[in-house]
Order: sequence, then C-alpha cells, then structure tokens
Amino acid sequence: MSVLVVAAIVVVVIASALGTVQILRGPDDASRAVAGDLLFFCATAVFVLVGVLGSIPVLYDVALLAALCGILATAAFARMLTRGER
Repeated sequence: MSVLVVAAIVVVVIASALGTVQILRGPDDASRAVAGDLLFFCATAVFVLVGVLGSIPVLYDVALLAALCGILATAAFARMLTRGER
C-alpha cells in the first residue's frame, strides 16, 4: 500500500508543478485563482497522504480544517471577481 501512496504523492506533486506554471502564465485573474485553488488542495492532499503513509491521525483533522478554509476562500474570491453579483 505504501507504493500506491507514494505514487499518489508523485501525481499530486506533478499537479502542483503544472498549477504553478498556470499561475505564472495565466491569462487573467480567474485562471490564476483556479490554479491557486489547485495548489491549495494539492497541499491538503499531501497532508492526507502523508497521514496515511505515516499513520498520523492528527493530519486528517488538519486536512479537514484546511479544506473548509479553502472552500470559504474560493467562494469569497469568486464574489470578489464578480463584484458581488450573483
């Protein structure tokens, strides 16, 4: 199972690298925001995968709180981009 977790970490790191490239060459603020969300949730995924790999249960709580904060930040940034319109 540890081989699968390490493979998943590698995939998440590759996704993070591609997200970083998208942030650097994104055409507008919205695409940069989406890539920033990708990086944030990739970091959350790494927390979960390291928790699985090392059997560290407190990282699950950290990942849960980070995901909640990330969803709220995404919603707030979407409101800012649309200038409060629904």
